[in-house]
Amino acid sequence: MSLRIFDFSDGFTSSTNPANEGVTAARFETFANDAAYVADKGSAAADGDAYYNTTDDKVRVYANGSWVEVASFEP
Repeated sequence: MSLRIFDFSDGFTSSTNPANEGVTAARFETFANDAAYVADKGSAAADGDAYYNTTDDKVRVYANGSWVEVASFEP
């Protein structure tokens, strides 16, 4: 398995301070969209909530009142 580098919108990259292991999408819960995540959670999204969007191949995080993309995967 090859490791990928995440580039985050705040300038942090996973290569700056790498994790002990590779970061994979399997470490995130997977949902088709934001609404499916919230429905499964059973309550409103809160800052720091994160999941892997299987429709768009993106990691999304809820921050400051909205969902934002923090990483995407391209073959």
